[in-house]
Amino acid sequence: MRRARVWQVVVAGAGLVMGVAGFVLWLRGEWTGSAGTASVRAGTAGTGPVFPVAMELADGGSALRWGAGLRCSGRLSPTRGRLVFTLDRVKGEGCAPGTVRVFPTPRIDQVVIKVTREGDTDITYSGMLSHRS
Repeated sequence: MRRARVWQVVVAGAGLVMGVAGFVLWLRGEWTGSAGTASVRAGTAGTGPVFPVAMELADGGSALRWGAGLRCSGRLSPTRGRLVFTLDRVKGEGCAPGTVRVFPTPRIDQVVIKVTREGDTDITYSGMLSHRS
């Protein structure tokens, strides 16, 4: 078996970094869709009421709005994981801070979000969002 040369490792690493950076740049903009409360057992949406979700990802500030009439809102701050955000500065009755995880899907214009309420380990709600073009 041949050992990888240093330049091959460097090129592969640079390609990975550019791919992640490209995905993060592509993620910017407004994403809208719906979510539902998650089943504790299955971790899937659809076991409770479905409600609208709007996510705005921008350099100057990112936000999430959710719930009936989009009555809940909060700031999204990136964490060390580029697709994991802290949800804080939450406003709205019955609305709670937490963590938002974003997962790509096979469709370039859609992502899945999974939200965990602060202090919980189980997914509170999840849903599918589409990119507004």
